[in-house]
Amino acid sequence: MWRNDAMGQVGLRLPESQAELVLSTNLEYAVNWLVRSVSEAVEIIVEAGGKVILEPTQIPVGRLAVVNDPFGNTLVLLDLSAGRYVTDVDGGVLGVQPRAADQP
Repeated sequence: MWRNDAMGQVGLRLPESQAELVLSTNLEYAVNWLVRSVSEAVEIIVEAGGKVILEPTQIPVGRLAVVNDPFGNTLVLLDLSAGRYVTDVDGGVLGVQPRAADQP
């Protein structure tokens, strides 16, 4: 679907699915969850007994945080609050198309 050489990442769509697999050359493996709001998801996980590893931070397409769930599993939470990648015909990232005001 997309690749960002500067970040060492590529996004692959799984067949017959909306699921996306992101591979990275410079990050450790962790499960990533797309959420509507990173701040709200972090709050819910902390209230359930989890803890924040990396506070919510801005990324090109939105926000990202890293948490441990109540069982100690590391989860990467991200939202697309800033938009989605725009790519060229080869999947190279050209920029971010802002999210429309009426999109969730």
